[in-house]
Amino acid sequence: MSRRTRYAAATAAIAVLASFGLASAQTYDDAITLPREVVAAAAAFQGYMTRAAAISPGFKSADGVYQGVKTGVGYEQTQFQEGMIGYAAIAALQDAPFVEGVQRAARDNPDRQGLVDQLLAHPATVLSIDGADGAARRVRAALQRRAEAVSSAGRAVKQSAYDVQHSAWSKVRVPDPQARKTLTEMNRSADDSQAPTPVMVRALALAAVAVLGQARTPDLPRLAPLLSERGSGDCLKMAKLNLYQCLAVAGPHYEDIFCLGQHALIDTGQCVARAASYSPYVPMTYPSEVAAAPESAYRQASAGQLSSISDVGASPSPRALRAD
Repeated sequence: MSRRTRYAAATAAIAVLASFGLASAQTYDDAITLPREVVAAAAAFQGYMTRAAAISPGFKSADGVYQGVKTGVGYEQTQFQEGMIGYAAIAALQDAPFVEGVQRAARDNPDRQGLVDQLLAHPATVLSIDGADGAARRVRAALQRRAEAVSSAGRAVKQSAYDVQHSAWSKVRVPDPQARKTLTEMNRSADDSQAPTPVMVRALALAAVAVLGQARTPDLPRLAPLLSERGSGDCLKMAKLNLYQCLAVAGPHYEDIFCLGQHALIDTGQCVARAASYSPYVPMTYPSEVAAAPESAYRQASAGQLSSISDVGASPSPRALRAD
């Protein structure tokens, strides 16, 4: 990792911990830890969801549309998924009964390392730990709140694609389609509905491993299976592909607004919502084919502030949390 990347991760970690009101690593020796890269990705996830939800449908000019599209395309699928799981894990760590359940399971199990290995190999093992149900509800609420905010913004933006057509500027064709193409390429790189989803299971398992003290930066390679999930990965990939296809065939500015509302915001919000439930994702598709553009990291972690966990009723963690 480069010095600049380490600095960005450290900055993000400080912002994350400060937003929770939790102590720094220098204060508590027994703090629960997560890898800095995971904390940075979680901050980037929240940062994107906050910026996307804030996109206003009141477009007054072509430049405003461009800035909205720039914000909407501003995530890279792999880090977004990692950040979503990290964000959910931090939500789980705010659930005191779950943390205590993990600690009790460790005390009752003579093979502590075996428990960690089981969680890494079979994440669903975490569901047998006391308190997992409550933590799962907290995780679901945290993700659904974020998803609904972005989807709601998307619906308003999509509607404005029709409303804005009375303005002459909205019917002018985008003057520099190549610049728009470059912009999109920059970031390519019980009741079943209530049962924990694969993303939620991985987040809970990651949180449990963190409580057990084996989620530090050197552990990151072993944690990799917990930081990705095929279903949500495919969903995000399809949302981005449909966004690129939409922008590729769009002409006037109001069509860009439609692409932003439907694919950058609504589709992405649906992917996050799907990660918290078993609701189906049915994207709109376009007949034209667009070759996949190369992905590049959207490392804007220092801009992210993980303050939102408090808005799902989180209580202070029983132990300090830090990035390591």
